[in-house]
Amino acid sequence: MKKFILSIVALAAISMTSCSNDEQTVDSQAKAKEQEGSSNLTKKALLDLCTVTATSVTVNRWQAPSSVDANWTPVAATIGGVNVQWEGIYGASVRPVGNTGKWYVGTIDLSSTCDEWGTWKTAVAVKNAAANLGTAPTDKYNVLGYNGTISGTSYGLGYYSYNITTHVMTPSKAIVIWKTNSGTDATSVTSPSSATEAYLVKVTSVTPGTSSSTINYNWTKVL
Repeated sequence: MKKFILSIVALAAISMTSCSNDEQTVDSQAKAKEQEGSSNLTKKALLDLCTVTATSVTVNRWQAPSSVDANWTPVAATIGGVNVQWEGIYGASVRPVGNTGKWYVGTIDLSSTCDEWGTWKTAVAVKNAAANLGTAPTDKYNVLGYNGTISGTSYGLGYYSYNITTHVMTPSKAIVIWKTNSGTDATSVTSPSSATEAYLVKVTSVTPGTSSSTINYNWTKVL
């Protein structure tokens, strides 16, 4: 009788150990799948960053002369997660529009790269800073186009220069567009250092035509 009881106890112990091992195996497999899923999300996020997307937009002039901002019909475009519009003279000015979040623009050296965002984000020239505002266009805040003064009109901080004789437009800076929670409206002065999302945009060429203009550019998500 004693041997029978001992046998039952032994079998119960074996059964309990087996169940415990099975539970540990299931738990380990669940954790492995969770870690794999997390790893895949991380890899996707890294792939989304620093991937260069090349695109272009054509902006039409609805009446002459070309030198008047309002004579060019704005064209909507999307750069990653931000809505923008290309507008102004030859359609080469860009500003964030129609977004639920707060987006701002500035410029940085053309040589800046995505993987060095952490280094150069503090060096971005912010368009809305008082010293970087011109008198044009009518809505002079949060827009980047011609850099400086041309034909007596000041555009403030911009990203390209323009030769009025040859009609050649030369990008001299890269555009930075960032989202932050620190601003209140399109006139706010914010820092890219507080960004929750950011893009590096490089205009490669602007081809003016008699009644339209094509802007070629590439963009990269840096944050």
